[in-house]
Amino acid sequence: MRRIHAAPPPSSHSAGRSAHATFAELSSDPAIRRALWTEQAGRCAHCERILRDPAHPDHRTRIEHFHPQSASAWTSDCSRCSGATGNQDAPTRWTNLLLCCDGNEGAGSDFTCDKSKSDKDICGDFRNPKTWSHDRLLVVDRDGRIRPGSGLPPRAGKVADEVLKLNAKRLVIIRRKIIGARTREINKIRAKNHGLTDNMRDKRISRLHTEASTAEYASALLTVADHLLRKDTT
Repeated sequence: MRRIHAAPPPSSHSAGRSAHATFAELSSDPAIRRALWTEQAGRCAHCERILRDPAHPDHRTRIEHFHPQSASAWTSDCSRCSGATGNQDAPTRWTNLLLCCDGNEGAGSDFTCDKSKSDKDICGDFRNPKTWSHDRLLVVDRDGRIRPGSGLPPRAGKVADEVLKLNAKRLVIIRRKIIGARTREINKIRAKNHGLTDNMRDKRISRLHTEASTAEYASALLTVADHLLRKDTT
């Protein structure tokens, strides 16, 4: 799970807020869903799965509020995470809106991401990828499981596991397969060249970071890059 570099909202969002439009009214605007999709490089804000183009009639995306619409409490954490001034402002505040996958809704069980989060308020225990300053909120270990990155609150791991369910078996398997495939690829290059020169290593790391800017489950690629940077045996 990576930081999202917030882009300016579409003009229809700004106009809607000026006219005191509700979230239900704004969320029906295709320009808003598309702007979120573009802002996130077409990926789910939580699990990093590639999302269908919002123009697709069966796009299966959800617009989620990091600070939930139904929340009654408001703290400094809520303000910092959502970028809003209070509960009334939060439902339509651009920095509080994230685009997510359907969270395995079609399967009817093992929900993840916004589908499992629902209306839970996690502002005090986690951070919004749209307002967080670090590149990675969650880091992928080589076994495919995720853990909190540096600077997150102490209970962030519990939120990732039990609220967002980002260590769901199917997600862990996918990430582990990506890491394994890239590791084997690097090992072949290493064997062919009797090792990796610093230049070869640097080029591979740079390529992985470039791919991660648009790739599905990008944090798994960054795990491979991290191990190369440390010159770990892969």
